[in-house]
Amino acid sequence: MFWRRIATLGSMAVWGGVGAFLWLGAPHHARAADDAALWQALATRPHMVVVMRHTEVGREGQSTAYDPSGQCRGERMLTGKGRRDAEAIGRAFAAHGLPPERVQVVASAMCRTRDTARLAFGKAELEPRLREFLSGSVSLNEAMDAAEEWIRRLRGPNPVVLITHLPNIDALTGEQIEYHQAVVAESDERGQLKVLGVLDLQP
Repeated sequence: MFWRRIATLGSMAVWGGVGAFLWLGAPHHARAADDAALWQALATRPHMVVVMRHTEVGREGQSTAYDPSGQCRGERMLTGKGRRDAEAIGRAFAAHGLPPERVQVVASAMCRTRDTARLAFGKAELEPRLREFLSGSVSLNEAMDAAEEWIRRLRGPNPVVLITHLPNIDALTGEQIEYHQAVVAESDERGQLKVLGVLDLQP
């Protein structure tokens, strides 16, 4: 399958068919308004997707290590702050009308993404093909195919939350985000995405 990177209009993402625009890199008050609009879209519109990173990790272990047993041998793990931030993300979703039962969660099977999902939402479908493709253990095409398949399978009235890694997110959405940010997008029937904006998940 040929994966086409989603195109954004410079620092501007188009939202909907009514001529509304979400400006990335805007002043704080403008970004707060954008965040409110994105939360509303997630809570009220069908076929929405949130693409986010794991939260903060420590320096021990290797960023490309993956332990298929789930015991996390050699992998980088969430810091105490990362664990607290993941829990705060779950509270932010719930505060905006999206408790765990209203979201579909898929995470890379690497421990840092798995733990972020479970701390935030208490659940996750784990997908080994969503692990960081720069590790060389999974190809870019495999990672993008996996994302598309899960989005296509789960899209519907409730948002899909996809928790993966920065290189994968860049390839999937064209966005490079921080730990505390998430890309909000609308999916089509093929599982491809139209980016609406970048959401700040910090409390």
